[in-house]
Amino acid sequence: MPGTEYECKDCGRAFLVYEEKRVLICPSCDGENIVLKPKKTLPRWIIEKNNMKPG
Repeated sequence: MPGTEYECKDCGRAFLVYEEKRVLICPSCDGENIVLKPKKTLPRWIIEKNNMKPG
């Protein structure tokens, strides 16, 4: 099962958390100013490439 991606607003580092904890701490700067990183969609060219039929 994939983790949840968070971002530290103090240092800008993004990191994955596999188990939800009560207090999230940035592994880089030990800051607690952590937010859920917004999900982005794949670029159109990647989606089209993945949907292409072989041959």
